[in-house]
Amino acid sequence: MTVEAKSHELPDEAILARYEQIPARAGAAANLLRLADDPNTSAQDLARAAATDPLFAARLLRVANSTYYGLSGRVSTLPFAVSVVGFQVVRTYAVIAAAGLDGDDAAPQGFWRAAALCATAAEQVAPMIGANPGDAFCVGLLHTLGAALLHRDHAGEITLCLPEPPDATNLIGHERDTMGVSHDVLAAGVLRSWQFPEHVVSVVGRHHQQVLPDAQPLERALHLARSLADTLLREDGEDLGEATLSWLSEGRITPADVPALLELVTERSATLLEGLRPRG
Repeated sequence: MTVEAKSHELPDEAILARYEQIPARAGAAANLLRLADDPNTSAQDLARAAATDPLFAARLLRVANSTYYGLSGRVSTLPFAVSVVGFQVVRTYAVIAAAGLDGDDAAPQGFWRAAALCATAAEQVAPMIGANPGDAFCVGLLHTLGAALLHRDHAGEITLCLPEPPDATNLIGHERDTMGVSHDVLAAGVLRSWQFPEHVVSVVGRHHQQVLPDAQPLERALHLARSLADTLLREDGEDLGEATLSWLSEGRITPADVPALLELVTERSATLLEGLRPRG
């Protein structure tokens, strides 16, 4: 699941800067990102910004009305939608729009299912280990953002593997050698340039590094979520190892908890996917 931390060479700054530029077409998303970072912003303010992009507004309403949030068919206004999903989730979807991954077939095959599984799993395990569920949902959904961007722009040179291989050292090295930047570094750089909190950025940037004894709950939540999602994505159905589970959860989640947790993540991620996946 994880690899040892290594001292990577810094990516070409021009390459990273190119990805950090919010496209001109994403004006509404850029405004949403700015507003979501302002502590004085209200749900009404975010709703007004979302309304300037009909496609984004429609997607936000679709997500809020998905059975994931338990209000199917009852969310008819954007301010209500913002209140239902929360500022961090609106911000997360704004990044997807700004990155150009919200269109039909914009992301590689299997990307949205894996993202939904990981976001759902992270949100579920977060309160069990002392992490913030909103932050956990965000890192679960966005930690593979860099891989999707590289796949979009270099489809002939890289394939996004879901689930990712247990040892991703070769994958990361191939990305760096071929494209000048690895997907973990790219995702962290993009989120940092869009003013995401540093504790979120650092967890995303470290998602292929070993979980250390002093790791914060959010980092543990992401690695637990990735392990649970990988268990559901793997054809062999290999279970999460007891030692890994104990280490990542600090003993708070036991093997006896896993079957019910996997069932819940499977069910809830499917409902999230109803609203999350772009529609043509």
